[in-house]
Amino acid sequence: MATFLSQSEIEALCTLEEVIATQREVFARHARAETVLGPRAVLTQGENAQFSYIARASSGGPTIVKFGTVVPSNAQRGLPAVQTTVAVLDAETGSPTHFFDGETVTRLRTVATSMAVANTVTAHAKRIAIVGIGHQGLAHATAAREIFQPLELIGISRQANSSCAGDSPFTSITSDISSLDGFDLAFLCTNSMAPVLSNPLAENSLVVSIGSFAPNRSEISPELLSKADHLFVDDPAISIEQCGSVRGALAQATRSWTEPRGIGSLFHGPTPTILGRSYFFSVGLGIQDAALVELLLKKMGR
Repeated sequence: MATFLSQSEIEALCTLEEVIATQREVFARHARAETVLGPRAVLTQGENAQFSYIARASSGGPTIVKFGTVVPSNAQRGLPAVQTTVAVLDAETGSPTHFFDGETVTRLRTVATSMAVANTVTAHAKRIAIVGIGHQGLAHATAAREIFQPLELIGISRQANSSCAGDSPFTSITSDISSLDGFDLAFLCTNSMAPVLSNPLAENSLVVSIGSFAPNRSEISPELLSKADHLFVDDPAISIEQCGSVRGALAQATRSWTEPRGIGSLFHGPTPTILGRSYFFSVGLGIQDAALVELLLKKMGR
């Protein structure tokens, strides 16, 4: 019978630093064509989306199958907006050997990838914003506070109030996104189908978008993105087809860049020096989940 690992069991097996290391390594492998990435399927249904994919983090690693849904209105039903499961298939028999709580795997690997990119592109960041303070937003805020120790860490939410609880990672919470002017780093963690960011950050800055994971979702306006100095994505071919913001920017008559650049180039070889306004879009790849699953199985002695 397949083993199921819950949120608490997964979190007890790994640290943030270890998960970040898995994501840096898997994207470096991806740049060297050493991963196995099956087709990524996304079906949109109004504001909802269903997705599935299959992958290996290395040629000899375990095969994972991931499937799930994104339903923003679930918050009103007392259900998670994102529901997903990760299954591990036995290489010899094809039988499922493990099931992992998919929301936990998704949150951990997404945050780890965001932090790996941010620490490479904007290691200097001291003014950081989180737009959308749901589960992913809060997880990004906690990680950003730990890694960057910023002077200012603000949360931006439509239902914001001015107070922060004692254990909040934020220095302040607001609903005014125009307050991002001059910030070094921003993480967009929304379910918005329309752009939430239309103005640039500081001269040398990074915006990380995790909510533009489908063709009908665009957290950054095409006009703003077309003026980027650097555009990074987890996989160029997939992002061109499935990232709403990238698709919109590619349709612009003029752009300051030609094609998006895979983040594997950031982790493959010497650490680059990157100046200017940078953007990173994470649509989410099966190799990310597979890399974390490899770590978890190793920790379990499997």
